[in-house]
Amino acid sequence: MPPFTRHSLARDFPGFAAIAIAALGLFGSPVAVAAAVAAAAAADIVSAADPHSFANAESLRVRHLELALDVDFAQRRLSGTVDLDIDRLREEARRLVLDTRDLSIREVWLVESAQRLVPLAFHKGRTLRTLGEPLYIDLPKLLTGASVRVRISYQTSRDASGLQWLEPRQTADRTHPFLFSQSQAIHARSWIPLQDTPGVRMTYTARIHAPVGLRAVMSADNGLATEGRGIWRFDMPQPIPSYLMAIAVGRLEAREIGPRTTVFAEPSVLAAAATEFADTPAMIDACEKLYGPYRWGRYDLLILPPAFPYGGMENPRLSFITPTVIAGDRSLVALIAHELAHSWSGNLVTNATWRDFWLNEGFTVYLERQIVAQVFGSKR
Repeated sequence: MPPFTRHSLARDFPGFAAIAIAALGLFGSPVAVAAAVAAAAAADIVSAADPHSFANAESLRVRHLELALDVDFAQRRLSGTVDLDIDRLREEARRLVLDTRDLSIREVWLVESAQRLVPLAFHKGRTLRTLGEPLYIDLPKLLTGASVRVRISYQTSRDASGLQWLEPRQTADRTHPFLFSQSQAIHARSWIPLQDTPGVRMTYTARIHAPVGLRAVMSADNGLATEGRGIWRFDMPQPIPSYLMAIAVGRLEAREIGPRTTVFAEPSVLAAAATEFADTPAMIDACEKLYGPYRWGRYDLLILPPAFPYGGMENPRLSFITPTVIAGDRSLVALIAHELAHSWSGNLVTNATWRDFWLNEGFTVYLERQIVAQVFGSKR
């Protein structure tokens, strides 16, 4: 694990954390954030390592998750199961604590084998408006270092903060609905029960059942083949923090623009997007010369519908990009350089908690400008 993921500069320079939260407004009003965190701390229900997480990751740590989800546009929800592979770091740890927000937890099991599931006792704690609800799961006794797999059956709510459900009229082609996620900063907990803290990294696999005719993509290896019947499979072999969990489902087509890059977009947008972002392979090469190998395999782009309210999101292997940077003259592609730079500063080396978010963005702006200088010249 890179050094910055283990060491929080807030301990040495607490003023930076206060400035970052006040200036960026990560979770709304800084006063509201402070009040919520103080209340949680007083109740002894937030993590000692991360004030924005309930998870007891210092005792029980998730190292891999396996998703099996159905996408229901009519009900605006995801439903299915998640399997969590958990390492026990402390022998006395008997209760797993996960982050959730507005999730309906149906059942929880210990997975002893593919054929044997043992029901586990669980309950949710009280709701904190900013943080959501802790999910407590009682585990059997294990030796320190032993691993256990827990399966959770659940469904999301219509108001899940990390999921955006678009009507056809909110898309570029206006023919099909569209779903996209935004997990940063602490919204992954609204669509997956997990340890929602940047201090924990995990690999994941997923099986997504989407309506026939729509493509599902994730922050993982996005193969162009499907099993048919709307079933899509994904694999993320590199460990990532929870805020980089991402999913999108819509009427998408794909076009390769380089040996490591494919553009996914709605049909009417694809050609313009592929032309606009044709310099992406050169940007990857430039950043590798400056900062070392690109370690994520592929760097693909997903062009979101016009209703996407952000510039971009650095989801690994698949950056989410606003269509508003398709200017026709490649004048706004510094955004691509920025999201690509996060593949080093943020996705490989991550702030330990959201008090130190400036570490992700500060270094990335520097890398972005170095990439632009390499590809387009120092005057640019």
